[in-house]
Amino acid sequence: MLHLFKRKGRKKKREVLIPVEESSADFSGYEVSGSGCVKIGSMTLNIPSPWIMVGRYKMSVIQMYNMERSRTFFSGDHRSEAALYTEPVIIQRDELPFPPVTEVCVDHFFGDLLNPLAVILQGSSGSGKSSIAQKIMLDWASGKYPEKFNLVFYLKCEKLMCFSEEMSLIDLLSWSCSLTSNEISEMLQESKVLFIIDGFEELRFTQDIFYTPPPTDLHQKVPPEVSVCALLKGQILPDSFLLVTTRSSATQSLNNLINRPQCFTNTIVGFSKKKIEEYFQKFFQDEVLFRKAYESVGSNETMLTACSIPVICWVICTVIRERFNDGADITTDLETTTSIYVEFVSTLLEHHGQGLNESVPNLLRSLGQLAERGMLEQQVLFDEKNIQETVQDPVNNPFLNKFLLERRIKQETMFRFIHLSFQKLFTALYFVLLDEDESQKKVRELLHTVERGWALSSWSAAEFSNRDSEIRKSNQLQSVILFLCGLCKNETIDSFFKKHNVTVSINIETQLKEWIHQCSLRYQHENMMFILHCLYELHERSFIGKVLGDLVLIDLSNISLHKTDCWVLRFCFQCCERIRNLRLNVTSDHLKILQPALCSCEELRLIFDHILDDVGDFILALGDRKLMNQLMIKVDKNKNRSCPEIIGSVKDGVVTLSVSCSKISIFRPIPLDLTLICPRPVICTINWRDILQTFMRCTKEPEGSDKEVVALLQVLRSSSGLKKIHLQVDILSDTLVHTIISLIQTCPSLREFGIKAILTLQQEVIQTLQESLTDMDWMLNIWRKSLLLTRDKDSTEEELKTEYMEEALVSVSSSTLQAPGPTTSMFTPELTDRDEVKGENTHRFFSPHGGQFQCSLTKLVFVMEGKGEMLYKIVPWDPRLLDGLGQMQPAGPLYNIDCFEGSISQLHLPHCEIFSGENKVSLAVAHITGDNVEVLQPLKVSSTHVIINITEFSLFGLIKKIIYPELPVRSQVLFFVRQTSVKQKEKILDVHLLPRNVPVSEVKIQHKENRHIQTSSKCRLTPGREYSLCCLPEGLKVQPENELFEFDFDPNFHPTFEVILDVNIEEIKLSLLDKTDEEKIVWTPRQIFFTESGSSTDSTAIIKDTESEFVDNNRDELIQRVTSVMEIADCLRSKKMITDEMWSEVHAENTHRKQMRILYMVLISGGSVVKAEFYKLLKEKEPHLVESLESSSSTSPQ
Repeated sequence: MLHLFKRKGRKKKREVLIPVEESSADFSGYEVSGSGCVKIGSMTLNIPSPWIMVGRYKMSVIQMYNMERSRTFFSGDHRSEAALYTEPVIIQRDELPFPPVTEVCVDHFFGDLLNPLAVILQGSSGSGKSSIAQKIMLDWASGKYPEKFNLVFYLKCEKLMCFSEEMSLIDLLSWSCSLTSNEISEMLQESKVLFIIDGFEELRFTQDIFYTPPPTDLHQKVPPEVSVCALLKGQILPDSFLLVTTRSSATQSLNNLINRPQCFTNTIVGFSKKKIEEYFQKFFQDEVLFRKAYESVGSNETMLTACSIPVICWVICTVIRERFNDGADITTDLETTTSIYVEFVSTLLEHHGQGLNESVPNLLRSLGQLAERGMLEQQVLFDEKNIQETVQDPVNNPFLNKFLLERRIKQETMFRFIHLSFQKLFTALYFVLLDEDESQKKVRELLHTVERGWALSSWSAAEFSNRDSEIRKSNQLQSVILFLCGLCKNETIDSFFKKHNVTVSINIETQLKEWIHQCSLRYQHENMMFILHCLYELHERSFIGKVLGDLVLIDLSNISLHKTDCWVLRFCFQCCERIRNLRLNVTSDHLKILQPALCSCEELRLIFDHILDDVGDFILALGDRKLMNQLMIKVDKNKNRSCPEIIGSVKDGVVTLSVSCSKISIFRPIPLDLTLICPRPVICTINWRDILQTFMRCTKEPEGSDKEVVALLQVLRSSSGLKKIHLQVDILSDTLVHTIISLIQTCPSLREFGIKAILTLQQEVIQTLQESLTDMDWMLNIWRKSLLLTRDKDSTEEELKTEYMEEALVSVSSSTLQAPGPTTSMFTPELTDRDEVKGENTHRFFSPHGGQFQCSLTKLVFVMEGKGEMLYKIVPWDPRLLDGLGQMQPAGPLYNIDCFEGSISQLHLPHCEIFSGENKVSLAVAHITGDNVEVLQPLKVSSTHVIINITEFSLFGLIKKIIYPELPVRSQVLFFVRQTSVKQKEKILDVHLLPRNVPVSEVKIQHKENRHIQTSSKCRLTPGREYSLCCLPEGLKVQPENELFEFDFDPNFHPTFEVILDVNIEEIKLSLLDKTDEEKIVWTPRQIFFTESGSSTDSTAIIKDTESEFVDNNRDELIQRVTSVMEIADCLRSKKMITDEMWSEVHAENTHRKQMRILYMVLISGGSVVKAEFYKLLKEKEPHLVESLESSSSTSPQ
């Protein structure tokens, strides 16, 4: 409804409501005066000026979009894009602790509009983001949202990047539509405005942009990015509404900018099966053709999944339609994304390339050259002058779109590829059409750029100014690598080149394969899915099997998989006979695709949103003599409060399976656990679906109820062959006891039944159980709240303590318990960097093979499943994290641990406790992820270490219950003398009292400018007690006089005492007294020498550091240029700096480069000592190379 006013004579205006269709708001057919009067018959209406302008603006939008035709390229088929528009599936996740996922439609994006709202629409390239944005714009212009928005503006970010001059937001809006700056200013005054910002990722935000002051009004001229940034932050037009489309990779940056009372992120999932069918029907129109096309694609699951991506769906429809006309088989050879795109290009060239003025090879090269330039410069729009330098006839080129861009004085003709994905394809085609040397050079630069972006993703923008730009370029170029992989050795590709007389003189397959293989070993986390997509595009089964077979771990647990990812995984896994260790986060839909390929995994860890019926099939896989011998199934704790867990393992033909969960109690979660032990074949005879369903019902019982637990045991009665059952419940009742007795009577194979009651174990119940066992060949052992029923009369209480309790704990906590090996290899880690502000030092260790390794600096022990790279560092404890855990305190440093390659199965954390009985059970491990703290009970506590299984990488630190009075702990006394200048008359000795599990290396690095004085430092100190230093000669100043000993695990270690003495004193004698215990000597007197005996050692260390830096800084050059690799390896082997296994791997390679790559693994794991020896040997064998690299380093700009 428009509010129109009718004037009659001299009477007051009265409001008249006249229904007017918004789409005809230009009042065509009516006489409109310049003052905004509309004459309808004999009646003259006064129309407010903004309404006239809005009406004209809407008509211009409709006309513009009606001119935008769908590029189907067939005999005059120029339907509007709206005719083909099919809304993809869009989901929204609420900002809640356990966020539900809901499907939303575009019409409901903005709800009731009570507050200024921002909607982020994220999705991958080709998912339909721009189509949705344009559809919203067109719907508004057509009158679909009359009550929501008075005005909608559409800003295309890729076009904004064409403007180099500064301009105001009003100017930007004027160039994006048909309105003048004055009209926009007037319309914005009282309008409810929606800004559609399409393609946020195209904006080139630099650090300067963020520090540029925002515009103070709508007319202030600033760079376009600054105007958009101010609009997003709400610094201008804060009451406006926003719809921003972006690729998923840029969502985090966008979230950091947007400032609105409400902000929702919607994710485009793609076309569902129903939506694909709808799109096919709109595309083909003819019912017979539609049915034939859809049924053909529907019978090919891989092709149907590819159609879930809207742009690929359009490409496939186009190819199929043309194949109909030619009478060819519809979907033959369309397996990979590259083959689909190449077939599309072939179709256009064959049917729409006859009128072009150049040959197909020249056309491909010219388009490729243009595409490559755009990719490297991050440019998607090309002006007419630049495009004519490479492309002869851009207007008639079927792969380019032409449009007009408004400039200040005139319109400018611009071009772009029909879709960004085709720009990437033509870049890849250009590389393979070059001569061999040039092609390999460009591919090498491409791979380097992508990998550099991966490396920079772990940096902050403050640390590297071009970080965001480099990462953006890296993300864009990844698709070029995928297309390059798809162009290698494929029948469809070869036939395309032959059909169009294209000569390919280059084979880059070896270069790509070598890079993919290296990356698969180097990147085990966020980039692994991309590597698998590369393997899929290569589509060479033997190579895929080799790459995956070499991997110790494939960890995709932090990746949200799409259906296309699942088909890639399925194909790749089916090419490999054995997957050692796989971790996935999946849904039931994913599982339907992946399940046939997952049984080739030796160790499988799955994270679900809830326990599925299909889970039983994986448990059965443990028993059917397939490869699988480890299984862990967890429910994502972010999606489900009860978090059930299933853990299974096979050893020596015996399966141990644990199902655990937490029953929600009024006061606290109560852990429930069922552990079954039986021969492998018995697993296949058990009804796992019934067991799992019954177990999950147990978690929903009220506290103290045992109805479902009884039902669970009754299900087990039908399972013959069980050897051991361990059950953990909240309360052991009479009913449960009778059910247990019935079970052991009907199951003759059962040898052991263990029960642990979490809340209470009543004496009456125990007596009932003892009486029931009187006439049976079973024996009852009791320890605290645990019972063990065995057929073996020789079982003792001690066995119950040690064997049953530890075994039950292992089966509940993890499936990867690995007993300590007979030997532990000691290593010295490499210190990679230091955060001077936080005082954190990162340690790096590369394990060349599986085994048990102890860090010589931190005393941490890692049990590795295979070769892999560890990064770890000490970080500060946040005391707030332990507030909700009761009387708990840190008992050791907090370690941030990550494993980039390979897999770690177990972690041994050093402690400093002196066990007296009670404090042994007080130790635990805090596992910290974000603001969540999970308390892990130890698998074992030795005299020096606390042992846990580790399946996720984050923060781990020892904690213990606060016991009164405090007990003594193993401690250390460390001394550092500060540097003095010539003018100083006094020197200061820093004395640290620290727990012994604080690494001395951490304290030494903090005192890197001071000298560490080594002496016997061991002592026993009691936290909370007061201590003092006793010094000889007397009269030395000590500050403070007395000090409390506290658990201090912060990376910034401050001295406990300072001893101030004359600069000429060469030695003193110190002892430590316990002031709380009548000044008892707890650290006997020691001589402290201040002579410079350590200077030679220090200089040696500096030399080694310099030589180590040479090896690190010249890695790429050394790999390329060192020729005496085996001679150096032989010398290192003779000095026992390289193991026989690694020496054999070096010797087995057939090129110097490959040998050096393996040798570098040895150098990294060996640290500065091995690197220094390598440098010495290299200088001896190849002095000219060392001289050349050192001279180039010294002359390079700093």
